[in-house]
Amino acid sequence: LKPSSPGGGAPIVAMAASARELPSPGASDGQWRWYRSRNVVVYMIMNTVLLVIWSFSFGSTFDAYLLELARSKNLSDPNVFVGRLETVRGTVTLALALPLGWMADRFSRRRMLQGGSVLATFGVLMLALGIASDSINQIYVGTVIAEISMQVFSSAGTAFLTDIVPRSQLTEIMALQSTLYLIGYSMGPLAQVVMIIVIGDTWRLPILHVVLCSGFAIWPIVLALCFLLEKTPSELNGEMSQSLTSNADQAAGADVSPSGASAGHAEATPPPHDWRSDRVFGIRKKWFVPLMIEFCDLITAIGAGMTVKFFPLFFKEEYGFKPLAVNCLGASYTLCIAILVQVCCKVSKKCGRCQASFLWQVCGITGLFALWRAKPLELCVILHILRGSFMNATAPIDSSIVMDCVDSKHRGRWTAIQSVSRFSWSGSAVLGGLIADRHGYRYTFFITGIIYSIAAILYVPLLWLVPAQATEPPSDGGVGRGACDAAGGCETTPSGVSLQSTCAGTGDSTPGEQESQ
Repeated sequence: LKPSSPGGGAPIVAMAASARELPSPGASDGQWRWYRSRNVVVYMIMNTVLLVIWSFSFGSTFDAYLLELARSKNLSDPNVFVGRLETVRGTVTLALALPLGWMADRFSRRRMLQGGSVLATFGVLMLALGIASDSINQIYVGTVIAEISMQVFSSAGTAFLTDIVPRSQLTEIMALQSTLYLIGYSMGPLAQVVMIIVIGDTWRLPILHVVLCSGFAIWPIVLALCFLLEKTPSELNGEMSQSLTSNADQAAGADVSPSGASAGHAEATPPPHDWRSDRVFGIRKKWFVPLMIEFCDLITAIGAGMTVKFFPLFFKEEYGFKPLAVNCLGASYTLCIAILVQVCCKVSKKCGRCQASFLWQVCGITGLFALWRAKPLELCVILHILRGSFMNATAPIDSSIVMDCVDSKHRGRWTAIQSVSRFSWSGSAVLGGLIADRHGYRYTFFITGIIYSIAAILYVPLLWLVPAQATEPPSDGGVGRGACDAAGGCETTPSGVSLQSTCAGTGDSTPGEQESQ
């Protein structure tokens, strides 16, 4: 704003100069670098460490621990117990998604992240005590508390990042976030591999106690980093809102052009056509397309919930995998996703975003049906890694399409909508466990393949509704542009945790395991 009266701009200049953040997301500044922004660096490290903890203490080894715990307690349906705990997490998510999404758009996202980290501390302590003592009740309570805090991270995290990064740099930051997600999520299984080599490659409960509780030991790092976050441009703007409002009114009066001809010329210039303004069944594409993507994601998540938690158990029970083999499988799985994400991006530049995503879905579904019938161990391992990598590699592409359509001011609430698929993923886990106990794991693969096929068929209209490549909205700086950018990387949304986050989207995924993997 230009000062319209003597001294009118001084307070604004003084307050702006005191801001420790670099240019706001709306600014275009070629000199901005993410590694010079304290908030970006702290958030990246914090999110990466959080994903290391998640993959370490809530990954495949945790699922196997729950199965062994259920057997030690002589529960009649151990796989149902594994699925039931996941359903509890999903129910918490469904109950809190919309309220927390609304809060993320109304209140300080930085404060929400800090409050969520304090709450998560109690959940981590309760879970550690529950695992160490094999207390099912404590594990349930700790899971509920931890899931509440993770939903806070999911609702506020993406919006916080977009508030501290200039629009012109957002694609690069999203690509970096995606890479750090994969690094963080692979570090947990790799660290467990080292521990298992030292303390023993067995499924005995005392060994699993040490492996799982060790991941919680680095939680204080996340807690400390949350309180190193500084005020964001939105918070600073809120503090100076009265001065800004006063000067804005004066500037508006001073900038009114007396030239009618000039105004008429401006009005005569038609705005560029935006595909998002076109209508499908009376609904603008800016709403229809993301809702269609999320609906397909919802259907996919229902099928994923029936199998995702049970893939490690399938290899453990049917092929006798030990903890070392399960963690090596998990690390290989994540690294293969990273490779196919990049390949999917390059393919999307040739044939289009939705076209590449659909092709990857078909490959993933085909691999799942093949896994249903395959018997040799080597073939099953290859099919499992490839089919999951194909399914999850579509998430950044679909996220970029959604970000093309959704206004940044609604991003917190949109994250809440995405959480609905998280609930369906968790809700169907009990059904998957029941089927596994009654008919075996392979039958759940077959049912899931049918559900995935339905979601792929519903995705087909998007091949014609969405342009092959991203375009910037005329009135926006292009927050959701390009599926691929930044050294060939894909634009993704920070998941969440996002954690539901980064890379979470269409695919058979969730927060800890990119199917939520």
